[in-house]
Amino acid sequence: MLEALRRGASGILGKLLMGLLILSFAVWGIADVFNGFGRGALARVGDAEISEGEYNRVLRTDLDALSQEIGRHFTIEDARREGYDRLVLSKLIGQSALAEYGRQLNLGLSPEKVIEDLKADPDFHGPDGKFSNPDFKNLLSRLDLSESAFLKLRTADEIRQQISSAILAATVVPDAVVDIEHKWNNETRTLSFFKIDAAKAATVPEPDDAKLRAYFDEHKSEFMTPEFRKFSALVLSADALKTEVQVSEDEIKSAYAEDKASYDKPEKRRIQQIAFKDRATAEATRDAIEKGTKNFMDAAKELGAKESDVNLGMLTKKQLIDPAIADAAFSVERDALSPVIDGRFATVVVRVIEIEPGLESTLDSARQQVKDKIVDTKVKRLVQERADLIEEGRNAGKTLKEIADELKLTYYDVPASDIANKTPDGKEALAVKGAESVVDAVFAAEIGAETEPIDLGTDGYAWFRLDSIEKPAQKEFETVKADVTKAWKDEESERLVKEVADKLVERIKAGEDIAKVAEGVGNAPEMVEDILRKVNPPGLTEDAVEAAFALPVNGAASALTPDRGSRVVMQVKSVKPAAEPTKAEKDKIVSTLQRDLQNDVLIAYVTHLQEKLGVSINESEFKRVTGADVAAQ
Repeated sequence: MLEALRRGASGILGKLLMGLLILSFAVWGIADVFNGFGRGALARVGDAEISEGEYNRVLRTDLDALSQEIGRHFTIEDARREGYDRLVLSKLIGQSALAEYGRQLNLGLSPEKVIEDLKADPDFHGPDGKFSNPDFKNLLSRLDLSESAFLKLRTADEIRQQISSAILAATVVPDAVVDIEHKWNNETRTLSFFKIDAAKAATVPEPDDAKLRAYFDEHKSEFMTPEFRKFSALVLSADALKTEVQVSEDEIKSAYAEDKASYDKPEKRRIQQIAFKDRATAEATRDAIEKGTKNFMDAAKELGAKESDVNLGMLTKKQLIDPAIADAAFSVERDALSPVIDGRFATVVVRVIEIEPGLESTLDSARQQVKDKIVDTKVKRLVQERADLIEEGRNAGKTLKEIADELKLTYYDVPASDIANKTPDGKEALAVKGAESVVDAVFAAEIGAETEPIDLGTDGYAWFRLDSIEKPAQKEFETVKADVTKAWKDEESERLVKEVADKLVERIKAGEDIAKVAEGVGNAPEMVEDILRKVNPPGLTEDAVEAAFALPVNGAASALTPDRGSRVVMQVKSVKPAAEPTKAEKDKIVSTLQRDLQNDVLIAYVTHLQEKLGVSINESEFKRVTGADVAAQ
């Protein structure tokens, strides 16, 4: 989930309000320290307070961005469950610490400089490459900020960037660390391994009732009924509303004429590209490829490029973000080299190895697509209109059942559902599109609490009421005896197979040939050559590869199979040290390690600032603002 949170904070909003990558610090557990906290102040860093309004604005913006990223409405209840409500406050505390330190250093920027930088920021540019005032105004509206308030935030963000840049400028990755990282990533090993036939290696006896009851008593928590929840739901389905939509022939003709290009099939080309650091190298390499003294792929590899760097894939012209490269790639003949191109980010040479011609559409060929698009547009409008009516009904105190009857919408009464949307007899509890999102929300809710509508994306919305909760209960031994028997046998089989594997490993370590050891208990050994630490060959798990890389040449070990039903026995046949890294490989390692090191340094520095300035969190006020105090009742 946190990875989705980080992705959801991209773009202008993310840059402005995420600021630096200061996401979490050890600031919790200091609640209500200051007597001077006023209502609406959530935390204090030094002399600065973080207000309820500031927190709510950042939280709302982040949750909106995350909702778009994950394709459903991410509510404050979701934020509390994931700990994101506290993550946002931690972020604001870290930013405030840097801002306070900047104030103590008397750092500042003139309004003119901030505006100049703002207009130069490509994130605020329109299609013409210039500052877009309408887009800027739209952003202010979305953030509910005035221009002066926005510039104040922007100024604070740039001051934090000044401080962080000064801190991080001296971050250096030692050559020895780069060397260790390269060797770790690129050392390879050749393994011989075989899978033990569990049926041949170990015979599991039938357990008596005494053993089964003892096993049951030791593992009672594994034999419980799931928690079930009784709830009702009103589902506003986009599919159900499609029957109300009518589309005329005139509408189809008009829509097609307005957007004909979108129904045409654009030409696609499979493009390969070599990037160069300077034009002279590009000209020389292109000339060598043209004359046949160099192969295209070999030339790319000499420059440190991998196949994935060279092969851009099957693309339309619009998918190439650099206009110069796009023009060249879509004007060159198949299998011919382009001229050297001075691209936006690099100097390149491209070639096209496959061309898929485009196709111009007709009204008849695009008719169904056009109609579907019109229907989708009308349905979206209908969904929003009905959603507004439902909210009006709820505000008027009507029940979901009453609203469903009035608007002729589907109302579902679910007597019992587990977290997997299953009834006690294993059937689907709520049979609608997006049921998973509804059930997740039901299991995050409290009885009687007001709940937000659930955004089902293109499928519509849902509202629910949680009626009761049936807690997990212990199953009786007799009802789960078959499951207990299977669990006991699986565990016993795993134990016996492990004993056999240990003996087989000892035989290999003693010098016996692995093929001889495998006779009678497994398949003939397989050989996998030159495997890397981060690659799991078929038949071997991550744990198996990790164990193999801890062994010397001729060393042996065993590990569970991917299905955990048996074990593999393996032997290291050879170890190949990593080759000397290319400059491109070293640069990539340095970049990755430097980024990680800078993050660690920055977090340590901001944590130190927080300790120096003093941080206090008003826990009771925070709970009130996020609704945690109500949820706990």
